[in-house]
Amino acid sequence: MSKDVSVDKNEIIALQKEIIAKLKKEVKEWEDWKATSKERHAKGKAKADRAIAKNKNTLRIKTTRKRKK
Repeated sequence: MSKDVSVDKNEIIALQKEIIAKLKKEVKEWEDWKATSKERHAKGKAKADRAIAKNKNTLRIKTTRKRKK
């Protein structure tokens, strides 16, 4: 009986090691995805900021200058 218990413990430990390895791999993949996501959002934000700045400039010119008749 004691041999069965030690074998079971060894199997459990081996399974736990496999699960931990899988979780570490998933965490690494998630962190990589998160980093690329931040890069994508930064690029999109920069593009939007440029468009907004361009729009603000033309809006300012249109509202501050009087047209000649």
